Amino acid sequence: MGKLSKNKIMDLLSVRKKRILKLSLIFSIAVAVLVAGLFIYLNYVNRLTYEKYLLAQDLYLQAEQEQNEEKVESLGKAATLFEKVIAQKLWFGNREEIFFYLADCLYRLGNYEKSIKTLEEFQKKYPRSYFSPWARLKMALIYEEMEKYKQAIKIYEIIKEKYAQNPVAPEALLGEARCRELTGDKEGAIKMYRNLISRYPLSYQAKIAEVKLQYFGQKAPAS
Repeated sequence: MGKLSKNKIMDLLSVRKKRILKLSLIFSIAVAVLVAGLFIYLNYVNRLTYEKYLLAQDLYLQAEQEQNEEKVESLGKAATLFEKVIAQKLWFGNREEIFFYLADCLYRLGNYEKSIKTLEEFQKKYPRSYFSPWARLKMALIYEEMEKYKQAIKIYEIIKEKYAQNPVAPEALLGEARCRELTGDKEGAIKMYRNLISRYPLSYQAKIAEVKLQYFGQKAPAS
């Protein structure tokens, strides 16, 4: 009787073991199918998104050769596509340059406020990006074009302090001097022009600063 019970127990354990193995196999297959499906879906999404990016880029470049209404239409379509690419969270491509394309499209369409917001969003997402100083410079130039000189000066000051060794630094100093001149701060402008020549004497911006100092009847500092 004890022997029979033992055999039954062994049979039950064997059946249970087979059932567990079967369930494990089914689960493994299901996971594999799910992963494969997800991989296929991600590839599909990325392919479609990349195609949108290429089309947007073509429209952006095409707009440079167009005039008036055609140019506006191409830039508008490009901006819409760039926005869709940025919004696609499953895309693995480089989003940094797309922010620049979008910001420039909006700028050229005359939507300065939205262009600045796009560049600010870029700064938040990619504060250590190689393109960060260029994004700040673009923002300052847009503010300057909007005649918001105080906002432009603030950004130019950040650039000249934070990116002193970057190629955008001389442009920031020139921009700040220009804005101070436009706001009637003659002394501040002269100081910035002098500072520019002293710090970046070989830059083409320094040559512009020398001309401006001559206009004000000032001598350029010795290099």
